[in-house]
Amino acid sequence: MKQEFINQTDVEEYISKNYEDIEREKEQKFVDLMIEIIVSLTLKELYEEGD
Repeated sequence: MKQEFINQTDVEEYISKNYEDIEREKEQKFVDLMIEIIVSLTLKELYEEGD
């Protein structure tokens, strides 16, 4: 059985990249939620004005 040597720096880079990806995804979900809220409120306001 052949074992590959993994440098500590490689592991830290992998963890760092995953953390950055997770943070970016969380930020994108937050932005999407804010957009959804703004659009919903705008449509509600326009609907109420149209009555």
